[in-house]
Amino acid sequence: MYIRHFLFSLSTLMFLILSGTATADTGNSDPRTERMERKAMRKLKDADQFFSPWKHLGIVSIDSVKVQRHNEHLFIYFSPTLTHIPIRYPWLISLETHLKNQLGWRFRKYDISMMARDRELHEFIPNALRPEHLTADSSRIRIRPTHNEPLVKRITPVVFENGLSGNHIALWHSHGKYYNAVKDRWQWQRARLFTTVEDIYPTEYVLRYITPMLENAGAHVLLPRERDIQTHEVIVDNDASTGDSELIQLHGDAIWKSQEEGFQITDTLFNGDNPFYKGSHLKAPVNSGASLVYVPEIRETGDYAVYISWAKAEDNVPDVAATINYSGASASFSLNQQMGHSTWIYLGSFRFTKGKDASEGSLILYSHSAHDGHITADAVRFGGGMGNVARRPALQVLPNQKSIDDTGKSMSPQTLTTTQTGEIRWKTSQSPRFTEGARYYLQYAGMPDTLVYSFNEGKNDYNDDYMSRGEWVNYLMGAPLGPQRKRDVQGLNIPVDLSLAFHTDAGITPGDSVIGTLAIYSADRDEGIFPDSVSRLVSRDLSDLVQEQIVSDIRNLYNPSWTRRALWDRQYSEAWRPNVPSLLLELLSHQNLADMRFGLEPQFQFDVSRAIYKGIARFQAYQEGREAVIQPLPPQGMSMEKVGEKTIRLSWMPTHDPLEASAMPEAYIVYTREEGKGFDQGILTQEPFIEIELPQWNTIYSFKVSATNSGGESFPSEILSAAMVPGQAKMVLIVNGFQKTSGPGTLHGNDIEGVEWWDNHAIPYISSISYTGQQYDYDRNSPWLDDDSPGWGASYADYEGKEVAGNSFDYPYIHGTSVRNAGYSFISVSRKAFEENPLQTSDFHVINLIMGKQKGAAGLLDPDNIHYRVFTPSLIQRLKDYANSGGNIIITGAYIGTDSQLYKDTTAIDFTKRILGYSWRTGRATNTGDLQVTDATANMLPEELEFATTPNPEIYHVEAPDAIEAEGAGSRTVYRYRVGATSAAVFHTSAHRVFAMGIPFETITDAEQRDTLMERILKLFE
Repeated sequence: MYIRHFLFSLSTLMFLILSGTATADTGNSDPRTERMERKAMRKLKDADQFFSPWKHLGIVSIDSVKVQRHNEHLFIYFSPTLTHIPIRYPWLISLETHLKNQLGWRFRKYDISMMARDRELHEFIPNALRPEHLTADSSRIRIRPTHNEPLVKRITPVVFENGLSGNHIALWHSHGKYYNAVKDRWQWQRARLFTTVEDIYPTEYVLRYITPMLENAGAHVLLPRERDIQTHEVIVDNDASTGDSELIQLHGDAIWKSQEEGFQITDTLFNGDNPFYKGSHLKAPVNSGASLVYVPEIRETGDYAVYISWAKAEDNVPDVAATINYSGASASFSLNQQMGHSTWIYLGSFRFTKGKDASEGSLILYSHSAHDGHITADAVRFGGGMGNVARRPALQVLPNQKSIDDTGKSMSPQTLTTTQTGEIRWKTSQSPRFTEGARYYLQYAGMPDTLVYSFNEGKNDYNDDYMSRGEWVNYLMGAPLGPQRKRDVQGLNIPVDLSLAFHTDAGITPGDSVIGTLAIYSADRDEGIFPDSVSRLVSRDLSDLVQEQIVSDIRNLYNPSWTRRALWDRQYSEAWRPNVPSLLLELLSHQNLADMRFGLEPQFQFDVSRAIYKGIARFQAYQEGREAVIQPLPPQGMSMEKVGEKTIRLSWMPTHDPLEASAMPEAYIVYTREEGKGFDQGILTQEPFIEIELPQWNTIYSFKVSATNSGGESFPSEILSAAMVPGQAKMVLIVNGFQKTSGPGTLHGNDIEGVEWWDNHAIPYISSISYTGQQYDYDRNSPWLDDDSPGWGASYADYEGKEVAGNSFDYPYIHGTSVRNAGYSFISVSRKAFEENPLQTSDFHVINLIMGKQKGAAGLLDPDNIHYRVFTPSLIQRLKDYANSGGNIIITGAYIGTDSQLYKDTTAIDFTKRILGYSWRTGRATNTGDLQVTDATANMLPEELEFATTPNPEIYHVEAPDAIEAEGAGSRTVYRYRVGATSAAVFHTSAHRVFAMGIPFETITDAEQRDTLMERILKLFE
């Protein structure tokens, strides 16, 4: 009886309203009922106090009450603002109790229905979070096709039955560069602030973390923007190919038939151009023995995304086999050609070596199939490339026409009516394709212009861009869920499960408070129903679950006060256009420094992305009626032992996730990389260790490990390397002590605040693709004038579109290459393993300690918890024990003196003086990357060294290296910084020997200099 109001059906309510019994507006109300309603309203006048924790979402009030005396039922109508709150069942029970207490004895026998926006409040509870006795809303459950094979199925030994296998997810990151026809220029859609811009800042989350997490759970992720940051592009096609690339027909010259319509290389695309209708394609019957080999001529060694395309045929088969041969191994796929025709289909990113070699750089398409029919073959693309869609000034734009952007803001009036005299020049962006907006990539990807990306006759690319994303989702699916302009278009037949638009545009606060996370969905449009009759409230379910997961995880890991903003039901284009469950996420405010203190941290980006993935996984698991299992975290404590002449034992530890009980590993995948190549496809093992015999002497082999369970595969561990030199009994142990990633330091003053670039530059995870340049306006009172003059936070543009190297966790390979080239065998271990595992250090001739840019940093959740210290008590003890046994130590890092000094760590300071033979002199020793050998060791060490001091794509840079001074009778300075002449490196001789350098060895930019330096150091140790 206590919850009868939840079981009161909406149909009954509508009947009562229509019959006049539920409202006084029908003319059937009587004076007594009206008095009761007025009395109830007076009793409930203070009910809004119950909503005080949510006052930041707006005022919640009771608009009206309606009394039904004949069945003792009271309807309480709240303002629409109430629906901005994430509604949960226990909270509703508390609210009902509160309201009954307010109403008093007169209504003690009445049932209460609490209403907002013409719905009972319990209808806003996500299906997945309802208690068992509260019936789920079946109209919000989409029926997933069971007969279809997924668009792309990667052939692996692991199937994620409780992950996202077979799901298709549409995902995109913010805006991108667009052509402003009024100003006749390509520009960002937002301002550059705090060293980034919203057009590419969410790229860090979407490309670096969210997409791989979803793919690691088994999903196929579709993006309407280019995902590959590789600026080179190679096309292999039956019509024409890039450079010396070629398409080879094997066993079927007479079988493959040329057909009309297909991709053709086009340098520049103009209005209306569709590259997938300019050329031709090939077609062959299945099981004909025919195959095609696409062989690219690779411009530069590196990682390249691989895309394939095919054409539409009525008898296309769903299981076309394809293999990608890349540098190091091969990967196999099954392609469903019954969907996804005449566009680019992403297969993965792989490492290719410069040049042309089919054995290590090709895609093979086979004709065998378990079905009758044909296969089709069109172009294959390697790399993301540069933008090639050309735009020009608008010939005519209506005077005072206004544009509304996707956040509902009015843009400047567009009043251009004629172009300048003279020739009208078409312009491409001259930028990497991954920086451009969706409108341009979708043209390059073969989407139909009038249905997907061209709604304003080429006059307003800004609007076209944000409108195109949702229509692209609809075209991927096709009838009955096709684009707004043509619902019944066949489209690409891809069963998209959901879409997510990722933004960070939320404004600023006057102080240092966080703005927080907003979720936007659309439930009311089209009478609240998708074209397939599914309730649009399913979008609220998705939005609520993802927002809940984000806020919960951030509060647990970073900031207990992180703001959960509203759940908005608004008609934003990216929320209402997609005909699938859709979320427009505003994670935080890129304009607000308090938010960006977190937002620029790589670990924060990882954890937020993991929360988004978890929210999606839980939503989709409920939709499919199965358990949601969360993929594990990366293994830790990687260690390596030599157990035979060329045999090593690799071991690791699982990582416990305190937020996810299900995220425990069930097995592991060990990936191997031979020197100069890419990682293979891995081998599966049930145990947290494996013994591997290195195939060849004198060759470096590298290893990384991921953890798996039924929900998916984790991100990989750090990378360890090893090489065995025949006849060399002396072994070097490389310890990777550089574990840090971080955002930049921030400057705080009364009115002078912002991002530091001169002292604590960011250390990205792997690399950053969203850095635009240094901040130059630190005055908090600087006003915003326009996006070209945004005031406080304004930043330069000299790095935008460029990759900036961070911590690759692969430095044992760089050090090991020089060690092996010097004639020594080596193995490597992680810092954690070195500190905690009983490794016999006395077995090693040298310990080479990599410290990179390791330096203590206060935790964002607990400032007293200092992470990333250079020297910990356990590390000091291990090194002391090794030194006392007569061992030799190499230690290099940018802050091997500063860290101890910064935290006044007397134990560490004493250790560096007495054992390592140096003391700290100063930080920021130089801003130029030049070292010069001293006279004392001029004949023993390379004369000069150069190291990276500015952001670049190859190796992380050192903006503030240490000067370290020789300490004690057995120590002497062996290198000085050319500018400033302070001591840069020290050699210490006593019962043990130490080479210590205030720059990281791996940041020396010339490989020959690294090799020579390592060789000479090891000779000094002899």
